[in-house]
Amino acid sequence: MKEKQLTACGARATLLIMLSPAGTSTNVAKQRLLLSCHLPTGHPGEHVDTDQAEQWDAPVTANPTLLRQAED
Repeated sequence: MKEKQLTACGARATLLIMLSPAGTSTNVAKQRLLLSCHLPTGHPGEHVDTDQAEQWDAPVTANPTLLRQAED
């Protein structure tokens, strides 16, 4: 008996991890990660990249940029 294979949603986003260098009011990007939703196509709710443990809410065709402040 063949198992039905589910297709991954494939929604994408870019995550920028930001740093605030001491003594400045500037933010700089420390790291840039490309996220991809691993849930099945047509899933309800937010998109999830299980490899990076990140979630986002956007249309499948969008490619939003997400910002996260790096922990010191």
